[in-house]
Amino acid sequence: MPTTPRGYARRRWFSRPRLVTGAAVLMLLSAIVTPAQAEESSTGSPPGTSSASVPPPQPTPAAQAMARLKGHRHSKVCGDAPPGYASCHAEIDDEVAGPLAAGQLLPAGYGPADLQSAYKLPSLTAGTGRTVAVIDPYDAPTVEADLAVYRTRYGQGPCSSASGCFRKVNQAGGTSLPSPNAAWAQETSLDVQMVSAACPNCNILLVEANSNSLTDLGTAVNTAVNLGASAVSMSFGGPESPGITGYDALYFNHPGIPLVASSGDNGYTNATASPTVNYPASSPNVVAAGGTTLTLDTSKVRGWTERAWGSTGSGAAGPGSGCSAYEPKPAWQHDTGCPNRTVADLASVADPSTGVAVYDSTPSSGMSGWMVFGGTSAAAPVIAATYALAGPPPAGISPAQLAYGSPWALNDVANGANGTCNLPYLCTAGYGYDGPTGLGTAQGLTAFTPSSPPSFTDIPGSYPFYVEVTWMAYNGITTGYPDGTFRPVQPVTREAMAAFLYRLKGSPTYIPPVISPFRDIGLLSPFYKEITWLATTGITTGYPDGTYRPSDPVNRDAMAAFLYRLAGKPVYNPPGASPFADLTPASPFYLEITWLASTGITTGYSDRTYRPLNPVNRDAMAAFMYRYNAKNGR
Repeated sequence: MPTTPRGYARRRWFSRPRLVTGAAVLMLLSAIVTPAQAEESSTGSPPGTSSASVPPPQPTPAAQAMARLKGHRHSKVCGDAPPGYASCHAEIDDEVAGPLAAGQLLPAGYGPADLQSAYKLPSLTAGTGRTVAVIDPYDAPTVEADLAVYRTRYGQGPCSSASGCFRKVNQAGGTSLPSPNAAWAQETSLDVQMVSAACPNCNILLVEANSNSLTDLGTAVNTAVNLGASAVSMSFGGPESPGITGYDALYFNHPGIPLVASSGDNGYTNATASPTVNYPASSPNVVAAGGTTLTLDTSKVRGWTERAWGSTGSGAAGPGSGCSAYEPKPAWQHDTGCPNRTVADLASVADPSTGVAVYDSTPSSGMSGWMVFGGTSAAAPVIAATYALAGPPPAGISPAQLAYGSPWALNDVANGANGTCNLPYLCTAGYGYDGPTGLGTAQGLTAFTPSSPPSFTDIPGSYPFYVEVTWMAYNGITTGYPDGTFRPVQPVTREAMAAFLYRLKGSPTYIPPVISPFRDIGLLSPFYKEITWLATTGITTGYPDGTYRPSDPVNRDAMAAFLYRLAGKPVYNPPGASPFADLTPASPFYLEITWLASTGITTGYSDRTYRPLNPVNRDAMAAFMYRYNAKNGR
C-alpha cells in the first residue's frame, strides 16, 4: 500500500492500542463478534429475501464424488426431429447403468438434496396441493414403479396413483394409453423424477401424447392445464418452421401457468440457418430452459459453482440458444442482439458430466436401472417444479416476466460457452442476460414470485446500477444508511470496504484480536471485526506506518488489489502491453488491475483509461462485487 493518503485526510480512532483485561475483554469481544453497527447497519434477512423455515439439506456424498463422471461418454437419448415434430433433450451417460453395487447407498449423479441445496429450494416445506404436469409422447410403462424406487432410495414418501399423488393419462385425459417407446420412457422417468427431486410435496400429472408431433404434444399440454396443472414441464422441442405461431395460439397460450420447455442440446444456433433454435422454447408464452455445469465447491458461501454447459468447439453439445426466426420479442425481454425472441430465459443443471441420478427399468439400447442423465431435459422439470413451489403468478403477469423483473435474486452465471457466434452474449455466459443460461439459475423462490426488492430512496429502478445495488442488499452485503439511502456516488471508505468484503464472503465465523494490528483502530472502532478479518486473511496489510486509515476512500487501484487477494491470488501472467492508456507494466498494482480486466469485472473507461487513483464510488463497487460473484462465486 502507498505510504501516504492520496489527497485525503485520515481519521484516527485510537493513537495506540488500549489495554483491557478480565470482564472488560469479554464484554468487548461479545459486542464486536456481532456485525458492526455503523452507516452499514446489519439486519437478519434483507427485505425481499425469500427464506424457508427449514433450510435446504446438505449435499449428498454422491455430489462429492461427481468427479468420477468426468470423461465419460454421452449420447442423445432421442434423434433429431423434422419440423412439426419434437425430439427429447436428454443426454445419457453411456458408462453408468444397472443396480447399485454392494454397499452403495446412493447412485451416481445428483439427487434431491443436491438440487435443493444448489438452488436454495424450500422443497421440504412448500409445494403441497400443487401439481406439476409432465408432457411426453408415448407410454412409459414402468414410470410409476420407477418413481417409487427413486423416492424410496432418497427417503421421500410414497407418491402413487393409489394415494392420488401421481396420475397418468393420455392426451385427451383418458386412461387408454398410447403405445410404449423405450427411449422416450427414459426421458419420462427423468422428467418425473426431477419434479419429485425439486418438489417432493407436489402432485405429479403425466400426460402421454399419442406421438411426438407438436399437434399431439400441444393437445396434451391443453389437457394438463384443464386438469389443474400448476406448472407444465416440456422436455422436448423441434426445429422452428413458419407455422409455429399458430401452435402458440392453439396449444401454448395459458396465461398464469408456467410452461417450461427445454432449449435443446445442440448449443448455439443461428436463426437463419439449420439447425434453428428449438420450439416451443422459442415461444414468447414459454419459459425457455438453458443449462449449466453444476459443481460442488464447499469453499464458496453458496457451496456450488456453475458455468454454462458446453464449449466453443464445432458440434459440441450444450444448451440451445440464439434468435428465433419467427417469434416476436416479448415486452419483458430487452436484449438488443435479437430483434425477435431470444432463447433462453433461465437455466438449471444440464451437463451430463455433472448429471442427475435417474432410475428406469424399461431397457433402452441395453441400458436400464440406475443411470445418469443430463441435457436441458433435466433443467426444464426442475425449473417447472420451482415455479410450482413458488405458487401462481399474479393475473396479467407472464411467469417468465417475474424473473426478468428480479434478476438480482438469481445466480448469475458468467463463465462458459455453448458455441461461437458474432454477438458473444448469445453463446457465451456473461454478466446479466446471456443465451446459454438466460438470467441465471434459482437462488430460492424470490425471482419466481411477485416480490418487493430491497430498496433505497436514492436508487430508482432506472438507475444504471440498480440490479447490482439491489443484489448487494438482497444478499445482505449492504444495508445502506439509516435514512434509507444508499448514497451511490459517495466514495467507498476503507472501513466500509472491509465490511463489504467480509459480507461478500458470507460473514465467516471470526473472533477478532484483543490487540489491534493497526495503531489507528481499536476494539471500539466501527467495523473492527471486519477490518481485522481482512488483515488476518492477508487481503489488506495496511500502511507501512502501522495504520489502516479506515475513513480514507479506496482508490481504484487498491480496489483491484483487494478483489485479487479475495479471490486467492489466482495464477495470472499480466500482459506485456497494457490494456489501459494510463497504466504501464511498472504501475503499482498492474498485475491486479489487468487480472480484473481479464475477468471482465472491469472494462475501464471509454477513453481506454483505468484512472487508478480515482476513488471508487459505492455504485461502481456494487457492480464490481456483483461481477466478482458471478465470475468467481462468493
